[in-house]
Amino acid sequence: MIKFGVLLGLLLIGVCSGEFCFNDVEAACSPRPLSGDGTMLNCNAKYGAIDQLMVDLQSYANANIETSFEYLLMSTHFGNYETNREGFKGLYRKMSDRAWENAIDIIKFITKRGGKMDFNQLPRFKRTGKEQRVVELSEISSLAKALDTEKQMADEAIRVHGQAQHHTKLDSSVAHYMEEQFMEPQAETVRTLAGHTNDLKRLLFDHDASLSIYMFDEYLKKTL
Repeated sequence: MIKFGVLLGLLLIGVCSGEFCFNDVEAACSPRPLSGDGTMLNCNAKYGAIDQLMVDLQSYANANIETSFEYLLMSTHFGNYETNREGFKGLYRKMSDRAWENAIDIIKFITKRGGKMDFNQLPRFKRTGKEQRVVELSEISSLAKALDTEKQMADEAIRVHGQAQHHTKLDSSVAHYMEEQFMEPQAETVRTLAGHTNDLKRLLFDHDASLSIYMFDEYLKKTL
């Protein structure tokens, strides 16, 4: 019975000294505050497993920023006077803007959940192959690069979504956010780019290459 009383007392002490904003306020406003600076560390917007998922979100935001710049360089390449592919230029500019907006949205979500953005947190995945940093590509090679990039971004979104559903990092808010904001739109983007790549490949094999690329570029302009 004595052991049970001691255990109950320890549990009550643990609850009373838990990470609650109320306790911080009480301590700070006490005639004899426990800390000299009166800090209230628990009076923030954090809840759930956001601390455990923060690095993943920061990394994904930086991956979107990096991707945005790559698409912007690809757009610039196709927009120069030598290449002059307005359709491809518009496609990659649109994808660049979307990746940039995604990065901003993630940063807003991080701050809404009480965190801070760390721009030094590198993306979790590394792009492989000689095309890793090459942006001056042919039309069909650029589509292949964009498709690979979007697949990597989609796989990373799925990974973060899975982390948010793990029992040690359970956070339904993060899981719902990743699914709604990224996973659903990415499925459509991957499907579109895969279709573009295969359509252009068939055109190049069935018709004159220069004419086929011109026709496909005109098609892209009309679909943007």
